Amino acid sequence: MTTSADDLDIDQTTPRCGCCGRAVSVGRLVELGNTPGVFICDQCALWAARRSTRMPVIPLDPRALLRWLRSRARPAGAAAKAIPILPSADLDRTSAFYQTYGLEEIARYDGYLLMGMAGVELHFSRRAGSPGAPEAFVLVPDAGRLWKEWRSRDVDGLGPVDDRPHGLREFVVTDPDGNRIRVGNPTPA
Repeated sequence: MTTSADDLDIDQTTPRCGCCGRAVSVGRLVELGNTPGVFICDQCALWAARRSTRMPVIPLDPRALLRWLRSRARPAGAAAKAIPILPSADLDRTSAFYQTYGLEEIARYDGYLLMGMAGVELHFSRRAGSPGAPEAFVLVPDAGRLWKEWRSRDVDGLGPVDDRPHGLREFVVTDPDGNRIRVGNPTPA
């Protein structure tokens, strides 16, 4: 037995996409600009827009755009991460100890050791005798710009900014209790 088109019960009043043929609500139809009277669904319109340009095409939902921008926006002086700098009387002994916990030696400089695992870093500074003032390192996008901003505020405890031989542009902030916060970023190659 065969079925003819007359036998099918198709609702001709439901709006359909002129591209994919899906039945969609009227609010999801978009009229083609150069072809009046031809409508396609919003999904096909996005597909066509993405195919016609190399520029990113996003849906025109202002809330979605704002969420996307906020997720990527960061204040100019925002810290990327803070790293403690711990005292060590013997950097070789410290490295061996933390390797037993799965940390790897990332780098070593004269009197300085960097250990890390899974995105976490610990820094160690060789200090003989008393440990001295506690320190931390704060990684920022642009240490020079942040230093200029803080210097314009005439804040206390701000040391000079400098490009260091170990590849960082950094400065030191010393608080009233003697705690030292080193702020820096990798120097451009």
